Amino acid sequence: MKKILVIEDEESVRMNIVELLELEGYSVLEAENGKIGLRLAQTDLPDLIISDANMPELDGYGVLSALRQNPKTVAIPFIFLTARAEKIDMRQGMRLGADDYLTKPFTLNELIHAVSSRLERHDAIQDTLNTKLQDLRTNISMALPHELRTPLIGILGFSKVIKSEYKTLDPADMGEMAEYIYTSAEKLHHLIENYLFFVQLETILSDPKKVNLLRKGVTPDSYDIISSAVLTKASAVHRTNDVICDCEDIPLAVPQEHLSKIIVELADNAIKFSTPETPIHVRSTIEDNNYTFHISNGGRGMTNEQIKNFGAFIQFDRMDQEQQGSGMGLAIVQRIVTIYNGNLSITSIPNVITTISVTLPIASM
Repeated sequence: MKKILVIEDEESVRMNIVELLELEGYSVLEAENGKIGLRLAQTDLPDLIISDANMPELDGYGVLSALRQNPKTVAIPFIFLTARAEKIDMRQGMRLGADDYLTKPFTLNELIHAVSSRLERHDAIQDTLNTKLQDLRTNISMALPHELRTPLIGILGFSKVIKSEYKTLDPADMGEMAEYIYTSAEKLHHLIENYLFFVQLETILSDPKKVNLLRKGVTPDSYDIISSAVLTKASAVHRTNDVICDCEDIPLAVPQEHLSKIIVELADNAIKFSTPETPIHVRSTIEDNNYTFHISNGGRGMTNEQIKNFGAFIQFDRMDQEQQGSGMGLAIVQRIVTIYNGNLSITSIPNVITTISVTLPIASM
């Protein structure tokens, strides 16, 4: 049974609403002012709240503002009741996160329709979130252990050989094992650092003050950052000759650290999913006040469904074949781009070419 909280200082109006909702099969809590209503909302966590806009003690706007700042109540659907249908009132409520408005006097059908539609919409959103959460759990359970275990096993295995047989090992063999240990440790370090960076980005995105502060950052020499990041990744696997960098040098409204991280992850992705001696092309386009760079590579590519569902820890067809990476690189790029009101898009012709395009704002200098 769905639980609804009614906050209304006029007793006759409150009692009518409570009675109508109970007749429809809802469990109803009631409060005669905003202060009591806020306390009930935070302790009982109703499925929906109906609140008068103008009340003593604490008005409906104050209640809604407090609820939207609490993680436990931030997503509870909220319907305002008001005797005034002035646009300024509606704008204020919607700006705070109200889901709907009912203007007094209202009919039974209007009340029930508003309540049922908001509950249905909330349930649909929750179902979608639960599905995504289950998919994430499945992908983490399949992808992350593999990505952690593979380099770790290599490190432990060769370290054990060196520890127990170092007196008899040939120097060339020792060098080869040490190189494998170092490469595996680098992969492990990159995965852990990306995981921590991903968590940091999620925290930043939930804090408007941090987002606004980052948006003040500027990279004046974008070409140097882009070309250096791509060539550094390519050099590590002896593929600098495959890189074609054709980008304009435009100041971007993104801090250098974040621009570099975007390029590093996209270059890493292009290198992993293309074969040696095939081109990795980096180019740029400018439209309005936006700068877009495109990184293209050959390889297996992605289907439209895979592009639609890419994200952290998502690896496609893991049950059928081994894949490189945890899928976190592109997810990190997407989060960074979101901070700066940019855009990330992927186009792919399987087994021919894949292009990832990132659009970022140009800085005003």
